[in-house]
Amino acid sequence: MPALLDIDEYFVEELTVKSNPQYVKEASEGGEVGISFDIKRKGKEPLFMISMSIKINKSKETFSLVPYRLSLKINGFFSFPEGTDEETIKKMIGLNGLVILYGIARGVVAQATANCLHGKFILPSMNFVELVKKKAHPSKKPSHKKSRKKSG
Repeated sequence: MPALLDIDEYFVEELTVKSNPQYVKEASEGGEVGISFDIKRKGKEPLFMISMSIKINKSKETFSLVPYRLSLKINGFFSFPEGTDEETIKKMIGLNGLVILYGIARGVVAQATANCLHGKFILPSMNFVELVKKKAHPSKKPSHKKSRKKSG
């Protein structure tokens, strides 16, 4: 049975990869991940655009301990079948749309870094339930997830 939410198209707006030439695998520590997103709807139609920005190891201090600094902006276009009820759309677009787009971003980053100095880098798994909750309650300060380095 196909899912109600479908990704119709996506594109990478920006991708920057910087290798750390001083990186030493034995001294590696976790990195920092920052994700922001925006969801826009086309009028009342069940059509959406999600823009996601991912920043990996943005700070100078963290970059000195990890293999890469990355910045990615990716946009995805999503749709629901005509007649999908609003409650289902509201429940699905934020969480499911973000997870789908992040999965694509993981592939883009892995492919882009595969031939880089330190080998393939895989974006860490993220808890999008918490990310969506924080966006819904903006009074809380966004956090950066510390992660283990994943490189080939």
